[in-house]
Amino acid sequence: MVQASVKKRKILVPEPKSRFIVVSCPDCGNEQISFDRASIVVRCRVCNRVLVRPTGGKAIIEGKLVRVLE
Repeated sequence: MVQASVKKRKILVPEPKSRFIVVSCPDCGNEQISFDRASIVVRCRVCNRVLVRPTGGKAIIEGKLVRVLE
């Protein structure tokens, strides 16, 4: 019973810290998928309002955050 006494080691897989998010425009209500660490300005496709503004790390969300996609 040597095999029973040997403990199996768990292999840890790192998960990313960044996520995709669904942002709703406060003016027209249009929903758009964006990245929470966006590197460019994300604008609404309907009314051209800025929804996500980059900061060099985590982006500033100026629209309404609807949900986080897994």
